[in-house]
Amino acid sequence: MQIPSVETVVPIEILSHVLSFLEPQHLLSFGATSRIMYELSCSSALWRQLCQQKWPTEFYNINEIQNDFGTEDDFFWKRHYIQKYLLTLQSTLSWTQISLSQSSLGSTKPSARYAHSGTVYDNKIVYIGGQMAQKSRFNDFYFYDTTTGRFTQPKISGSPPNISKHTTMEIDGTFYMFGGYDGISQRFELSAFDPVKRMWYVPQTQGETPPSRSNHASAVVGKKMYIFGGLLQQDKELVDSNDMHVLDTTTMTWSAPQCTGTIPEPRCGHKMVTIDGKIYLFGGGNGDNWANKFNDLHTFDPETNEWSKPTTIGDLVDATTFASVWAVGRFLFVFGGGRITYRGSVSNEVFAYDTVTRCWSKQSVDGKAPTERDDCTTNVVDDVVYMMHGYNSGPIDEFWSIKMCPMFYRSVHGREPMKSVIKESSTPVLTLSPSLRKMKRKICQLTMSPFQWRNSTHKS
Repeated sequence: MQIPSVETVVPIEILSHVLSFLEPQHLLSFGATSRIMYELSCSSALWRQLCQQKWPTEFYNINEIQNDFGTEDDFFWKRHYIQKYLLTLQSTLSWTQISLSQSSLGSTKPSARYAHSGTVYDNKIVYIGGQMAQKSRFNDFYFYDTTTGRFTQPKISGSPPNISKHTTMEIDGTFYMFGGYDGISQRFELSAFDPVKRMWYVPQTQGETPPSRSNHASAVVGKKMYIFGGLLQQDKELVDSNDMHVLDTTTMTWSAPQCTGTIPEPRCGHKMVTIDGKIYLFGGGNGDNWANKFNDLHTFDPETNEWSKPTTIGDLVDATTFASVWAVGRFLFVFGGGRITYRGSVSNEVFAYDTVTRCWSKQSVDGKAPTERDDCTTNVVDDVVYMMHGYNSGPIDEFWSIKMCPMFYRSVHGREPMKSVIKESSTPVLTLSPSLRKMKRKICQLTMSPFQWRNSTHKS
C-alpha cells in the first residue's frame, strides 16, 4: 500500500501556514522533498517574514522594499536572506595573496605603483599607467589573464602618455580613458584603447567636452559613461568639482545633464559603481590637505538625472578618500582608503552596503589581511575580486584577491563560477545535503542545520 504524501492529504493553505513557523534550515529541507513543497518553501511571503524576523531594524520599511524590489522577482526575498546571512560568516569571503613573481614567469610584472587603472575584458584585467612618485608616471599596459594567472606586456600601437589618476571604462569591447595627469604639465581628456588590436588612440567626439581633470570617478550605465567631480585646473589653482558629464558611445556625443536633488559636494578621490541601473558614489574629500573627508553615499538615477543621499544605518564606515569600491549583486563593498577616525592613516578593512536595506556592515574576511592602503585597483572577475598595488607612505608592490565562497556566488548569479587559478580556502563554508545536490535548481538550496551554514595626501 502506497503511503500518500503530505501535500495530497493536507490542504495547501494549511501547509503554507505550518511552513511559516519553520526556521530557514527546516524550510529548505522541506523544500527538497517534493515539487509542491519546493514551490511552497520558495514563497515570497515566507522569506519576507524571515528577513523581517532576523533583521528587524533593517527591514522596518518592509512594504517599501517590497514595492522597490520584490514585485517582479519571485525569488527576491529568498536570495536576499541567503546572501545577507552568508555575509555574516567569516569564511564567505577569504583573502589570498597572489605571487607576483610566479604570475610574471616568462614576462614582466607591473612595478610598484598607485593611481593606475584596471579594466576587465574577456577574463583579463588590463592595467594602465599609474605612478611611483609625483613626477614618475607610467604609460605601460599589462594584461593579467585570470584563467592562467599570468601577466603579459604586449606592444601597444599609438603613443599613450605617461598618465595616472585617470579612469578607464569598458563599453562594447572598447576602453574609454578619461582625465589624468602626467605629473609635470599636461592634463588629459578622452582617449580610447582597443584591447584586441592593442591600439591606443584619441577618438573624435561631439557635444560639450568636459574639462580635463584628475581624481574623478566614472561609471557605466548601458552604453553611456558617466563622469563626476575631480580636480580641475583653473588658472594656476586646482579646484574640486561636482559636475556630471555623460559620453554616449553610440554617437560619441558628450552632454552635461541638468542634475537635480541632493547633489554631492565638490570632491575628488571618490568612487562610483553601477547597481540595478543606478550609480552609487562613495567617499572622497576636498579642500587643502583634505580639510574635508567624506564617508557618505549618494545615488544617481540616470533616468531622471536626480541625485539623492539615502539615510543609512549600521556600522561606521572608516573609509573616505581613494577607497576601493566594487559591487556584487545588490551589495556594494568598500576596502581600504583614508580613514575618517585616524587622520593621515589608511585602512585595510572591508565594509558592505546593502542597497536594499541601506545598511552598512563591517565584514569579517577569512585569512591574513593585506597591508593597509589606498589608491589600488579593484576588479571583479567571476568569483574573485583582484586588488593590485596601492599606496601607503609610498607605492605598494603587492597583488591580492578576495575569493567569494561558491554558495555566495551561486546565490547571486544562479550559476557556478568558472575555474579559477586562485586557490580556495580550505575552511568549509557551507554544505549541501545529498538530496539538495541532486536538484537542478538555479536558486541554491542551502543546508543550515543548526546552524551549519557552515595617509594619503596625493591629490594632484
